[in-house]
Amino acid sequence: MRTYLALSLILFAACKGKPQHREPPPTTGSAVATGSDSKRAAPDLALPQGPGTPPIKTTRKLGRADFEKLATLEYPGFGKQPHGLNDVVFEMRQVTKDHPRLWATVTVEPCGAGSAAGSGSAAADDCWPMDLDTWKKHEDELKKKWLGDALYGAPGVDWDMGKTDLHGQTMIWTYQLGQAAGSGEGGGTLAFSDAYILYYNDGVNKIRVVGEYKDDPVKSKEIMAQMAPKGDLELLAMSFMDAYTHAWPAK
Repeated sequence: MRTYLALSLILFAACKGKPQHREPPPTTGSAVATGSDSKRAAPDLALPQGPGTPPIKTTRKLGRADFEKLATLEYPGFGKQPHGLNDVVFEMRQVTKDHPRLWATVTVEPCGAGSAAGSGSAAADDCWPMDLDTWKKHEDELKKKWLGDALYGAPGVDWDMGKTDLHGQTMIWTYQLGQAAGSGEGGGTLAFSDAYILYYNDGVNKIRVVGEYKDDPVKSKEIMAQMAPKGDLELLAMSFMDAYTHAWPAK
Protein backbone atom coordinates (compact mmCIF):
# COMPACT_ATOMS: atom_id res chain seq x y z
CA MET A 1 0.00 0.00 0.00
CA ARG A 2 1.54 3.25 -1.12
CA THR A 3 -1.35 5.41 0.06
CA TYR A 4 0.60 7.84 2.19
CA LEU A 5 3.63 8.63 0.04
CA ALA A 6 1.93 11.26 -2.07
CA LEU A 7 1.03 13.42 0.91
CA SER A 8 3.42 15.43 3.01
CA LEU A 9 2.40 16.54 6.48
CA ILE A 10 1.97 20.04 5.09
CA LEU A 11 -0.66 18.77 2.69
CA PHE A 12 -2.25 16.78 5.50
CA ALA A 13 -2.68 19.95 7.53
CA ALA A 14 -4.02 21.95 4.63
CA CYS A 15 -6.31 19.73 2.57
CA LYS A 16 -9.27 17.41 2.88
CA GLY A 17 -10.00 14.22 1.02
CA LYS A 18 -8.21 11.12 -0.10
CA PRO A 19 -4.46 10.75 -0.51
CA GLN A 20 -3.28 10.33 -4.08
CA HIS A 21 -2.18 6.90 -5.27
CA ARG A 22 1.42 6.22 -6.22
CA GLU A 23 2.72 2.92 -7.55
CA PRO A 24 5.26 1.11 -5.35
CA PRO A 25 8.89 1.15 -6.42
CA PRO A 26 9.85 -1.99 -8.34
CA THR A 27 12.16 -3.29 -5.59
CA THR A 28 9.62 -3.25 -2.77
CA GLY A 29 6.72 -5.34 -1.61
CA SER A 30 6.23 -8.73 -0.02
CA ALA A 31 7.04 -10.51 -3.28
CA VAL A 32 10.64 -9.29 -3.04
CA ALA A 33 11.11 -10.71 0.41
CA THR A 34 9.01 -13.84 0.40
CA GLY A 35 8.99 -14.98 -3.21
CA SER A 36 5.20 -14.67 -3.27
CA ASP A 37 3.31 -12.58 -5.79
CA SER A 38 0.03 -12.80 -3.91
CA LYS A 39 0.34 -9.36 -2.34
CA ARG A 40 0.15 -6.14 -4.25
CA ALA A 41 -0.25 -2.43 -3.68
CA ALA A 42 -3.59 -1.61 -2.10
CA PRO A 43 -6.09 0.96 -3.37
CA ASP A 44 -6.02 4.50 -2.05
CA LEU A 45 -6.98 4.79 1.61
CA ALA A 46 -8.73 7.79 3.12
CA LEU A 47 -7.12 8.62 6.46
CA PRO A 48 -9.19 10.07 9.31
CA GLN A 49 -9.03 13.83 9.69
CA GLY A 50 -10.06 16.28 12.35
CA PRO A 51 -11.51 19.74 11.70
CA GLY A 52 -8.10 21.38 11.24
CA THR A 53 -7.87 22.78 14.77
CA PRO A 54 -5.58 21.93 17.71
CA PRO A 55 -6.50 18.97 19.94
CA ILE A 56 -9.38 19.48 22.34
CA LYS A 57 -8.13 20.23 25.85
CA THR A 58 -9.60 17.93 28.47
CA THR A 59 -10.49 19.27 31.91
CA ARG A 60 -11.00 16.04 33.86
CA LYS A 61 -9.55 12.56 33.95
CA LEU A 62 -11.23 10.31 31.42
CA GLY A 63 -12.76 7.02 32.53
CA ARG A 64 -14.58 3.91 31.37
CA ALA A 65 -17.68 5.68 30.02
CA ASP A 66 -15.50 7.97 27.90
CA PHE A 67 -13.42 5.04 26.67
CA GLU A 68 -16.53 3.08 25.70
CA LYS A 69 -17.53 5.95 23.42
CA LEU A 70 -14.05 6.06 21.87
CA ALA A 71 -14.30 2.32 21.25
CA THR A 72 -17.20 2.88 18.84
CA LEU A 73 -15.10 4.91 16.39
CA GLU A 74 -14.70 3.26 13.00
CA TYR A 75 -12.85 4.36 9.87
CA PRO A 76 -13.17 3.12 6.27
CA GLY A 77 -10.33 0.87 5.23
CA PHE A 78 -9.46 -0.08 8.81
CA GLY A 79 -10.59 -2.92 11.03
CA LYS A 80 -10.84 -2.46 14.79
CA GLN A 81 -9.02 -4.69 17.25
CA PRO A 82 -9.86 -3.78 20.87
CA HIS A 83 -6.77 -4.23 23.01
CA GLY A 84 -7.71 -2.74 26.37
CA LEU A 85 -10.56 -0.93 28.10
CA ASN A 86 -11.07 -0.48 31.82
CA ASP A 87 -11.46 2.37 34.29
CA VAL A 88 -8.04 3.89 33.57
CA VAL A 89 -6.99 2.92 30.06
CA PHE A 90 -8.30 2.67 26.54
CA GLU A 91 -6.35 0.98 23.77
CA MET A 92 -7.55 0.26 20.23
CA ARG A 93 -5.71 -1.03 17.18
CA GLN A 94 -6.88 0.28 13.84
CA VAL A 95 -5.56 -2.19 11.27
CA THR A 96 -5.43 -1.73 7.51
CA LYS A 97 -7.47 -4.29 5.62
CA ASP A 98 -4.98 -4.68 2.78
CA HIS A 99 -1.25 -5.18 2.50
CA PRO A 100 1.22 -4.27 3.69
CA ARG A 101 -0.56 -4.55 7.01
CA LEU A 102 -0.15 -1.41 9.12
CA TRP A 103 -1.36 -0.79 12.65
CA ALA A 104 -2.32 2.46 14.29
CA THR A 105 -2.50 1.62 18.00
CA VAL A 106 -4.19 4.35 20.04
CA THR A 107 -3.72 4.43 23.83
CA VAL A 108 -5.49 6.94 26.09
CA GLU A 109 -4.94 7.22 29.84
CA PRO A 110 -5.34 9.83 32.57
CA CYS A 111 -2.07 11.40 33.61
CA GLY A 112 -0.67 9.52 36.58
CA ALA A 113 -2.25 6.20 35.62
CA GLY A 114 1.08 4.92 34.34
CA SER A 115 1.99 1.26 34.45
CA ALA A 116 -0.85 0.56 36.87
CA ALA A 117 -3.14 0.81 33.86
CA GLY A 118 -1.54 -2.24 32.34
CA SER A 119 -1.13 -0.47 29.00
CA GLY A 120 2.59 -0.75 28.57
CA SER A 121 3.30 2.85 29.52
CA ALA A 122 6.94 3.82 29.15
CA ALA A 123 7.10 5.11 32.70
CA ALA A 124 4.93 5.53 35.77
CA ASP A 125 3.85 8.89 34.42
CA ASP A 126 4.95 10.21 31.05
CA CYS A 127 2.77 13.34 31.13
CA TRP A 128 5.88 15.42 30.76
CA PRO A 129 5.51 18.91 29.24
CA MET A 130 5.41 18.96 25.43
CA ASP A 131 9.00 20.16 25.33
CA LEU A 132 11.66 18.18 23.48
CA ASP A 133 14.44 18.95 25.96
CA THR A 134 12.31 17.55 28.78
CA TRP A 135 11.50 14.39 26.84
CA LYS A 136 15.13 13.95 25.83
CA LYS A 137 15.91 13.35 29.51
CA HIS A 138 13.76 10.23 29.28
CA GLU A 139 14.94 9.11 25.85
CA ASP A 140 16.81 6.02 26.99
CA GLU A 141 13.88 4.63 28.97
CA LEU A 142 11.62 5.15 25.96
CA LYS A 143 14.19 3.50 23.73
CA LYS A 144 14.46 0.47 26.01
CA LYS A 145 10.69 0.21 26.29
CA TRP A 146 9.90 0.30 22.60
CA LEU A 147 12.87 -1.55 21.15
CA GLY A 148 12.67 -4.33 23.72
CA ASP A 149 15.42 -6.71 24.70
CA ALA A 150 15.95 -8.08 21.19
CA LEU A 151 16.52 -4.75 19.44
CA TYR A 152 17.86 -2.47 22.18
CA GLY A 153 21.60 -2.29 21.65
CA ALA A 154 21.50 -4.48 18.55
CA PRO A 155 23.76 -3.36 15.69
CA GLY A 156 22.21 -1.52 12.78
CA VAL A 157 19.03 -0.46 14.58
CA ASP A 158 17.94 3.11 13.78
CA TRP A 159 16.40 5.34 16.46
CA ASP A 160 15.45 9.00 16.36
CA MET A 161 13.47 11.43 18.49
CA GLY A 162 12.04 14.87 17.78
CA LYS A 163 9.08 17.21 17.92
CA THR A 164 6.38 17.98 15.41
CA ASP A 165 3.36 20.23 15.09
CA LEU A 166 -0.29 19.25 14.69
CA HIS A 167 -2.44 22.26 13.93
CA GLY A 168 -0.39 24.46 16.25
CA GLN A 169 0.12 21.91 19.02
CA THR A 170 3.63 20.61 19.69
CA MET A 171 3.92 16.84 19.98
CA ILE A 172 6.83 14.47 20.58
CA TRP A 173 7.74 11.53 18.39
CA THR A 174 10.17 8.66 18.28
CA TYR A 175 11.02 6.48 15.29
CA GLN A 176 12.68 3.08 15.18
CA LEU A 177 13.72 0.77 12.38
CA GLY A 178 15.65 -2.46 12.68
CA GLN A 179 15.90 -6.21 12.63
CA ALA A 180 17.78 -8.64 14.84
CA ALA A 181 18.11 -12.38 14.30
CA GLY A 182 18.37 -14.68 17.28
CA SER A 183 17.92 -18.24 18.37
CA GLY A 184 15.12 -19.73 20.32
CA GLU A 185 13.50 -23.00 21.24
CA GLY A 186 12.58 -24.78 18.04
CA GLY A 187 14.68 -22.62 15.70
CA GLY A 188 15.80 -19.14 14.84
CA THR A 189 13.92 -15.96 15.67
CA LEU A 190 13.67 -12.56 14.03
CA ALA A 191 12.72 -9.42 15.90
CA PHE A 192 11.81 -6.47 13.70
CA SER A 193 10.28 -3.04 14.07
CA ASP A 194 9.39 -0.15 11.78
CA ALA A 195 7.41 2.21 13.99
CA TYR A 196 6.64 5.92 14.45
CA ILE A 197 5.34 6.71 17.94
CA LEU A 198 3.55 10.01 18.57
CA TYR A 199 2.96 11.35 22.09
CA TYR A 200 0.72 14.11 23.43
CA ASN A 201 -0.77 15.13 26.75
CA ASP A 202 -2.63 18.19 27.98
CA GLY A 203 -1.59 17.72 31.62
CA VAL A 204 -4.85 15.92 32.44
CA ASN A 205 -4.94 13.03 29.98
CA LYS A 206 -2.37 11.53 27.64
CA ILE A 207 -2.59 9.83 24.28
CA ARG A 208 -0.08 7.84 22.28
CA VAL A 209 -0.45 6.63 18.69
CA VAL A 210 1.92 3.99 17.32
CA GLY A 211 1.99 3.73 13.53
CA GLU A 212 3.88 0.59 12.56
CA TYR A 213 4.52 -2.07 9.96
CA LYS A 214 2.97 -5.37 11.12
CA ASP A 215 3.07 -7.54 8.03
CA ASP A 216 5.29 -10.53 7.27
CA PRO A 217 9.02 -10.30 8.01
CA VAL A 218 11.15 -9.25 5.05
CA LYS A 219 14.79 -9.74 4.16
CA SER A 220 16.15 -6.45 5.46
CA LYS A 221 15.25 -3.30 7.32
CA GLU A 222 15.76 -1.39 4.07
CA ILE A 223 13.01 -3.37 2.32
CA MET A 224 10.77 -2.91 5.35
CA ALA A 225 11.37 0.85 5.22
CA GLN A 226 10.46 0.89 1.53
CA MET A 227 7.21 -0.94 2.23
CA ALA A 228 6.30 1.33 5.14
CA PRO A 229 8.45 4.49 5.02
CA LYS A 230 8.82 6.72 8.05
CA GLY A 231 6.77 9.44 6.34
CA ASP A 232 3.88 7.05 5.78
CA LEU A 233 3.87 5.93 9.41
CA GLU A 234 4.14 9.54 10.60
CA LEU A 235 1.10 10.52 8.60
CA LEU A 236 -0.79 7.46 9.85
CA ALA A 237 -0.03 8.32 13.49
CA MET A 238 -0.82 12.01 13.08
CA SER A 239 -4.11 11.26 11.34
CA PHE A 240 -5.38 9.08 14.17
CA MET A 241 -3.99 11.49 16.77
CA ASP A 242 -6.00 14.25 15.09
CA ALA A 243 -9.17 12.16 15.01
CA TYR A 244 -9.05 10.84 18.57
CA THR A 245 -8.09 14.14 20.22
CA HIS A 246 -11.22 15.65 18.68
CA ALA A 247 -13.34 12.69 19.70
CA TRP A 248 -12.38 12.62 23.37
CA PRO A 249 -14.60 14.81 25.59
CA ALA A 250 -13.52 18.25 26.69
CA LYS A 251 -15.53 18.19 29.91
